[in-house]
Amino acid sequence: MNVVETLRDLSEVWKLFSEIPDDATLSVDLAALYLGISVKSLARYRQKGGGPQYIQYQSEDSKARNQRINYLLGDLRNWRETHKVKDTIHAAQVRGLTFASLGDFTEPQPFWLLHNVNDSHNKILSHALTTPDADFKALLLKKNATVVWFSVEEALFMNWVSVYERLKWNNLLNEVLKHIIKSSNVAQEKHLLNAYLNSIDM
Repeated sequence: MNVVETLRDLSEVWKLFSEIPDDATLSVDLAALYLGISVKSLARYRQKGGGPQYIQYQSEDSKARNQRINYLLGDLRNWRETHKVKDTIHAAQVRGLTFASLGDFTEPQPFWLLHNVNDSHNKILSHALTTPDADFKALLLKKNATVVWFSVEEALFMNWVSVYERLKWNNLLNEVLKHIIKSSNVAQEKHLLNAYLNSIDM
């Protein structure tokens, strides 16, 4: 049983989080859950920077990759506070959730998926990193809700609970496509102009 499944069974988990003091330490799994990101994403933040501060216990007889990593809850709270977003477009500007190229839309992203026993098709509810805190907490307690990783490209061809939630990501993809097309056209005009000027010089 993974961490999300375990904590979903604890109805008081978020109440406990609110009662835990800032100087309490959390494991990597719990830190990732609290932030709403994957353990792998949290590891990338440690490697590349930009993530919350963490504690790494040094040990002379252990390899660095085997050393235990912990996070202070207060540091996680502060980091989350700086990454609050107003809407999906704003969310796209947050470090770790930036869409500037088509490749960004093929990278795995965490989405809340709802399993409907009366329907053979699962439905996407929202992107986990743009889900409001209150909704995120409520979803943790739902038996039919899980965080699943797939690309935005894949997500757009799946069923969604809300057409308006899907529309945000559809519009975001369209905005990036428009920017790429415009940039490509500008580059093409530049190449044509250079070719024309070079032909005159010859």
